[in-house]
Amino acid sequence: MICSACGHDNIPGADHCEQCSQTLTEVPANAGASSEGGGLLDRPLLELNPKRPECVERDTSLAEVIARLKGHNVGCVLVTDSGGELIGIFTERDVLYRVVGLIDDAERIPVESLMTPDPTTLKASDPISRAFHMMGLHGFRHVPIVDDDARPVGLISLRDIVCFMEESFVNP
Repeated sequence: MICSACGHDNIPGADHCEQCSQTLTEVPANAGASSEGGGLLDRPLLELNPKRPECVERDTSLAEVIARLKGHNVGCVLVTDSGGELIGIFTERDVLYRVVGLIDDAERIPVESLMTPDPTTLKASDPISRAFHMMGLHGFRHVPIVDDDARPVGLISLRDIVCFMEESFVNP
């Protein structure tokens, strides 16, 4: 890894330059800069073309929610109240840690009892960097996109961000 401060060629994976002790873990200020001058991660989440979220109401059975996860090949469902406002999220990770081997009758248990309530959300106009930071900080793989009335309008995943960045570097 070449140090941006002194040009020393460090061993791969080093955190600091052996020559000048400059950190090698910070992203340079111009990383991801596009030809228009703005960074890729400064662009709005809308540019990721957020997927339409799979939504269920709070009283939907775990069995139905799990069937939707499998049937629609999605990693999470968003849980809404009767007015369509987001109240929770239920992920494939929840299935592994809260359901498998612990619950025998998934038909009788509502998703509300095992969902993560009040999930962190973003707006379509928020920068990609905000979602990326939240995902890294909290270990999220999905972030719901909501409108001004807290109704789900989209869903982005870590994979969406990575694919967007990859496409932007391959086809600038």
